[in-house]
Amino acid sequence: MTEDALLEGFLNRKVRVQFAPGMLGPEATPYTEGKLYDYGPSGILLEKPDGSLDFVPTSAIRLVEIRPRAGWWERFTGTE
Repeated sequence: MTEDALLEGFLNRKVRVQFAPGMLGPEATPYTEGKLYDYGPSGILLEKPDGSLDFVPTSAIRLVEIRPRAGWWERFTGTE
């Protein structure tokens, strides 16, 4: 797997993006969550539950946490 395609297998998965410490304001949330919609060298796009897209620049990212795929029971019952 090349570095360019590192996140390719995780598109449409739930992720949490934690912001770099220098990118936070005094009352800002230290992270954002959504489905990984797209990514590139300049940043990533997250799809929010309402269908809107958030762009997070690469310089603002400290960590991307990728949620595991739902198991059989979660898919069957529709729970998370």
